[in-house]
Amino acid sequence: MRNFSFDGTFALITVPANTFLMLAPDERWQCLARSREHLAPDGRLAIDVFQPDPARIAGLDGGVVRDWTREDPESGREVAKFSSVQANVDGTTFRWWYEEVDPGGAVRRWEREATLHYLYRREAELLFPEAGFEIESMHGDYDGSSTGPRSPKLLIVAKRRERGAGRERRRE
Repeated sequence: MRNFSFDGTFALITVPANTFLMLAPDERWQCLARSREHLAPDGRLAIDVFQPDPARIAGLDGGVVRDWTREDPESGREVAKFSSVQANVDGTTFRWWYEEVDPGGAVRRWEREATLHYLYRREAELLFPEAGFEIESMHGDYDGSSTGPRSPKLLIVAKRRERGAGRERRRE
């Protein structure tokens, strides 16, 4: 997402399924620069991320949640999914693990971890124009609703802005 290079340009570049949140703030600039470079003049960039629930993140910081327990259809064994979240101003680290108990009572565990850097509407309104894009639309969900404090999604469609077009810098 940060270093791709192709010979051609594209009418549409998508960054789906919250993957933009896996980029640290400095890496976002690299991703947007590569995307802008590879967009056709009338192309669009579409980014799809979820909006965090601040109460859940702050309220569960470091706590462990048992998300579900299910029977594995192949083995017939019980599998439980657990998760934990730790947040600070730089990002939120999600940790999740799955535990399977065999007939003898032994537990087998698989663990994963990812750090996300949320993208909020106000930040997007500053970031995209600075990166050479004009935000064409921004929605709070797939139904086309507007963004707000309780929007579950932040869906951005932006077009490439030609250098020097449509933007005047503020003079000090």
